Amino acid sequence: MQKLEIRIGEEYGVRHRRGPDAPLERVRILQHIRGKNWKAEWIEPNRGLVDYVKSQDVIVRWKESKAFLRDEERNRQVRADNESRGYEQDSPLDCAFR
Repeated sequence: MQKLEIRIGEEYGVRHRRGPDAPLERVRILQHIRGKNWKAEWIEPNRGLVDYVKSQDVIVRWKESKAFLRDEERNRQVRADNESRGYEQDSPLDCAFR
């Protein structure tokens, strides 16, 4: 999510680690501090905790989180299917279809 898209008072899904296996935490953005830093209040899992998050850790609006997680799961399934069939990214076959 881009810094310009983040709105004060709205709820977002945040990840502190990269990757689809990292948990998505629910926060409410309270204030823009400076640069890429935002003050946020946790709703789940640590209700009431107030801490700082970086813009790049804010992943998705909470209203859209179910669809986002569903898309990630489908992407994971496609990759697993591709691996089981022997598909390799950047292989000669892959490059032939570009």
